[in-house]
Amino acid sequence: MARDKFILCRNCDAIHHVTHFDKAPRFSVIGGEVQESPVDDWRVFVTAHAGHLLEPLEATGERYRPSGSALDPMGVSYIEVTNGNARMLLKRTRTTIEEPVEFHRVPGRLDDHGSTLEIQESEIKNEMKYHFSWAPLTFDDQKIACFVKIFKEVVKDINPLSVRASEYSCTDDNVSYAMLEDYMIQALLRKCAMSFVPAELAFIQRFVDTHRSSSDVMALVLRRRVTIAQVDLRE
Repeated sequence: MARDKFILCRNCDAIHHVTHFDKAPRFSVIGGEVQESPVDDWRVFVTAHAGHLLEPLEATGERYRPSGSALDPMGVSYIEVTNGNARMLLKRTRTTIEEPVEFHRVPGRLDDHGSTLEIQESEIKNEMKYHFSWAPLTFDDQKIACFVKIFKEVVKDINPLSVRASEYSCTDDNVSYAMLEDYMIQALLRKCAMSFVPAELAFIQRFVDTHRSSSDVMALVLRRRVTIAQVDLRE
């Protein structure tokens, strides 16, 4: 996959994102008619910074969006780039939906700490309490809380690196979901057997089997943890 490319002006720190839209024409309505105007954003940038020290940059592939999805046109994100010798961090922002995105060089580097593994606690509680209509018995709040506590204990012993995401959040780029594997379910049922009677255990097994897919409430949540390590912008 081709990496994003940028041009950095070392004199004034301006940045141009090189894309295949650089020569895309602009359209405006004048006198009730649509007018097409040719543009060349790359040439405009280079001309505006003639005589300055221009430096090509290329994205390393490391990106971070603190919150929200890439589908959000107003979302702030960070992109790590390199000039071939050193790495830098660019911050992508947008003032209004009508304006183009802007890139600014900021101090720091992306520090990826891997992912944590979580369960969908509130979703599980709601499903067990309100939506599990076919169940031959019901669980009160105490039993539901007990099941959630045991599930958390099982997940705590799972290495996040051993879990493969199969579903991705459409609202948060840092979140993905993984389907429960058989060995995880067996570990969960073994622990539940110490706190629930056989009829309740059968109910739990059916609940887990019904909701184990990566798009359901028993799916594990992989949450990416990234921080911005502070460095001197002059590096």
